[in-house]
Amino acid sequence: MITLRRLSILILVLSLTLPIAAPVLADTSYTVQPGDTLTKIATRFNVTTEALIQANNLKNANAIQIGQTLVIPDGSAPAAQPASTGPQTYIVQNGDSLFRIASKFNVTVDALIAANNLTSNTLRPGQTLIIPGSTPAPVATITNAVGSVYDRISGPQSFVNRVKAGLDWLQAHDADAYNRVDTYVTTITPSPYSDRAQAAPLPGGGCLVRALARRNMSAQMVAALLYHEASHCYQFAAVGVLTSKEAEVYAYSEQIAFMERNNFPKDTLDFYRKVLDYYASQPDDGKYIPPPDF
Repeated sequence: MITLRRLSILILVLSLTLPIAAPVLADTSYTVQPGDTLTKIATRFNVTTEALIQANNLKNANAIQIGQTLVIPDGSAPAAQPASTGPQTYIVQNGDSLFRIASKFNVTVDALIAANNLTSNTLRPGQTLIIPGSTPAPVATITNAVGSVYDRISGPQSFVNRVKAGLDWLQAHDADAYNRVDTYVTTITPSPYSDRAQAAPLPGGGCLVRALARRNMSAQMVAALLYHEASHCYQFAAVGVLTSKEAEVYAYSEQIAFMERNNFPKDTLDFYRKVLDYYASQPDDGKYIPPPDF
């Protein structure tokens, strides 16, 4: 009896003195369902598409499969870098761009350019950059400040006016889409084509967009076109140049998701879904895919 009593006391003491493990907050997981896109999943879990790509180390944002398990990053987790600190320095690595570095340190590209007196977007590995302290900007407020995408439109005044009308529509209806255009589109010029637009990568991760803006094109449709091309620009900055199929499937998927959440007409949505199906059906051999003839 004495031995059992002493043993019981010992167990009680140990249970009171041993540290209790704190619960670990794990990221959520999600199984991809039919019809899912990264944009839809990101919206559902209140995270960004970019955060999903990084959390799952996705090389191709379009290649998610039904039944695939995705890690959903904890949206409340603190950012890897402090939100507001004094200036620090960073050594440019291979593959870096101003956009990537700005995102990493939670500062704007304009702030990086100003802090380092840069005259172009070109960086070289080994270059030392000053990282300024950052002050988060209110997400809901967008102003046409000098240096915004409004100031990066060139061409005939009629073209400029039509593109600005599309940007105004984005500002009024979809701030996130406007921010993507403002961040990734470096220059907007008239398209040399009569029926399409294209984005071309520039040093530093930005893009030149040759935008189609016909006289009979609504501001809402110009907005969708700009968002499509800005999605290409995001690919160039975040992933690098992809095959023609990968690039078009991603951009049209993003455009359709944008159009769905902004209540575009059904016939317009059906047309672009048909375009998406066309690109998705093409061989993934890296060759140029001509636009559909319909």
